Amino acid sequence: MVYEDNLKMLKSKYRVIYDAISSEKGMELPTNVRVEAARKEGDVVVYHNHNKDVYLNSQYNPNNEANRYMAENFDMQDESILIMFGLSNGYYADAYIKNAKENTKCIIYEPSKEIFAEVIKHIDIKNLLLSDRIYIVVEGINDEDLTYIMDEWLQIYNADYNKIVCAPKYDELFYDSYDIFLKKIQELYERFYAFKNTEVIDGKQFAKNGIKNMMFFPGCSSGAELQDIFPADMPAIVVSSGPSLEKNVELLKDIKGNAFIFATDSAVRKVVAQGINPDAMITIDPNKSVDNFKVKGIESIPIFVEMYAKTEILEYVKPKNLFFFSSDSIFWSRLFREAGSKILNVPSGGSVATAAIANLITWGFKKIILIGQDLAFTGNRMHAGEAEIEINTNDSRYMTVKDINGEDVAIRKDYYIYLKWIENVASKYTDIEFIDATEGGALKQYVKQMTFREAIDKYCTKNYGNISDILLSVPRLFEGEDKQLVLDAFYHMKRDFINMQNQLLICRDDCLKGEEILHSQKIDIDKLKRINENIKKADELIEDSDEDVFIKKYVAGLEAEMMSDMYKEEKDDIKETIRMYEKSRKYYDGILNILPELIELVGDNIRNFNK
Repeated sequence: MVYEDNLKMLKSKYRVIYDAISSEKGMELPTNVRVEAARKEGDVVVYHNHNKDVYLNSQYNPNNEANRYMAENFDMQDESILIMFGLSNGYYADAYIKNAKENTKCIIYEPSKEIFAEVIKHIDIKNLLLSDRIYIVVEGINDEDLTYIMDEWLQIYNADYNKIVCAPKYDELFYDSYDIFLKKIQELYERFYAFKNTEVIDGKQFAKNGIKNMMFFPGCSSGAELQDIFPADMPAIVVSSGPSLEKNVELLKDIKGNAFIFATDSAVRKVVAQGINPDAMITIDPNKSVDNFKVKGIESIPIFVEMYAKTEILEYVKPKNLFFFSSDSIFWSRLFREAGSKILNVPSGGSVATAAIANLITWGFKKIILIGQDLAFTGNRMHAGEAEIEINTNDSRYMTVKDINGEDVAIRKDYYIYLKWIENVASKYTDIEFIDATEGGALKQYVKQMTFREAIDKYCTKNYGNISDILLSVPRLFEGEDKQLVLDAFYHMKRDFINMQNQLLICRDDCLKGEEILHSQKIDIDKLKRINENIKKADELIEDSDEDVFIKKYVAGLEAEMMSDMYKEEKDDIKETIRMYEKSRKYYDGILNILPELIELVGDNIRNFNK
């Protein structure tokens, strides 16, 4: 019964592990592991190594042992991650989850498939398998998921507080795996900091695009209006620009009208070069080259745009049919609501192709075909039409996965995240058929593999007429009298920025006064209370403002610095209060430095809008 229950939990969250463990081959793993009862209570895992039994847990009371062993980790900082090498009998992770703060998490890396298989047969670990605070990686099965989950859980505010712990005896039994594991974690941290540096660099551009793109609201439509508007049996094709696209892109000419053809920004020129306009194109990158859109007639192709997408693309294309499909801005949401529509915050997966897939799922498509979605290097090229490059797999930017033929192939680590996103979506939405007709690149679990010709013959046999007419039936927004909504919003934004500027000037000076009072040791409680009240109001003003997301993107570097020691506290209350005053003053200074530029940017929008 324990085994069946554990398998049931595995199937719901860890399909790759479930498939490997529950298969006939998985059941025939070497029997060098056994589980036996402890003398008092609980279970003990025994590993037979070099003609010797190694007990991984206390033979008397493994529960008490686990609590003692993990005790120093129970007070880990809020939001931090415990990275554990070795599942063992599951008691160590269980002790952590029960005793540590509820907002901490734990990644378990088990280097032995044999131990994991034996544990789920005999020990009830349902709570670990189901917990949102736990993620399990088993070497040789889903070990590549370590990259995926670290990318999701590792944040600037926990990077300095996370811990690595090794279950007893594991570093001795699995020395090589432990060494590789530690190097892998180090690489992931290096990659994380490199990514954060990029985010800091691009944050300003994100904020600018989010404000400037509002200039294109008049006459736009919302992607949210396309939910359930397409025929239920219509297939969709996501066209990406992987090197395998050259094998089958010309087949799109045969099926115009038989499927919704959705081209990513870097693929659209290659599609148009075949003499066919896709039914729509999509872009999300704030730094995407405008060159991708330099093709005759581009303005006639409906374009789907994320809030932070590059403004210069819209200025160049001058699209006749523009759809905004995603935003995390309260300001944008309020405006679309006032115009009688809405805008979604689509969980797009980080790439333009995954954004296209996310939209198709949202709109109700049940057959999604991928072409040009190599993700991995095919012939040492990442994109169709590009020259080959030399790939050093020892470079921390790359890793290897299996291709569609079962061979090792190099993949960029950021592309691996997109691969896992596709696999997770395909395993989650079991009512949708996902078909990989790329004819190359990385193997995608839970996605059907076939050639594009086979996919066409099976799924694209019915003609739906001019599919673009479906898009054009969606209402246009912010036209006529509603155009004034946009102009009023700009005035509202400018007024909010000016009010914020005035409030922060006061609070910055208050922080300085608070520091001076505490340093003088002549504590004036009433003055400090007034200062703290003003600071609270300033923080609420920023957090509750409609423009909050633009400000935080603009000062992403300062935000990262603030969050990096968010949970670090001085033991002395006065020193801690001084530290918080200093941090708040620095943060307010940072926002005060950028507000004049934001005010000027909005002012330019107002002037240009009135022309």
